[in-house]
Amino acid sequence: MFTVGLEIEINGGHDHARIKRNPLIAGYCTDGSLYHREGLEYQTDILFSTDIDALAALVESIHCDGSEPERAGGHMHVRRTSRQTPSRWYWALKGLSDRQARQLNMRHTTGCRWCELRHDYYDGKDTAVNGAHCDTIELRTFGRWDETTAHRLTPAIEWAHHMWRYFESHDLYQLKTAGIMRESARSAYATPRTTPAMRLAVRKED
Repeated sequence: MFTVGLEIEINGGHDHARIKRNPLIAGYCTDGSLYHREGLEYQTDILFSTDIDALAALVESIHCDGSEPERAGGHMHVRRTSRQTPSRWYWALKGLSDRQARQLNMRHTTGCRWCELRHDYYDGKDTAVNGAHCDTIELRTFGRWDETTAHRLTPAIEWAHHMWRYFESHDLYQLKTAGIMRESARSAYATPRTTPAMRLAVRKED
């Protein structure tokens, strides 16, 4: 079964108490990449598809008061199995265009130092795909999650869910890299919440 978790970094003043009380939040801590004195990183519990609407509502309610909110990230953890490998997720990210990545709140196409997309480099805090965890694959490509990016959260999780199911349905060594890239690009535009209006908005940002 697909499960997901988020690390929600906030680099600025915000309503600490309300977020800490939210039942989806499992913990919080400081983070060296957050320079604002009130900045914190929150970790969600292990979440299921039935939790996504509540998670989206939480993210939409987050307002950050700070001069550099973009320093924060929003890493996503998906459940790891024998068929969920870092290299498969690398090719899934590689298959997305710059526009698709931005639509899903991803940063690996922008040259961001915290999420460089490199083949066979899947360990650490400066890589887009971190395979160092025993139980999850960490996708570090995502930008901050707050009121400014909340509309991209559900499409991002739907894309991850689709790719997770795609990988689960194929044994290791059954997939070609080109096939993974095509499936990733196709699914980025096929998620139910990714509407034509959203795609038009992304084109206007170019």
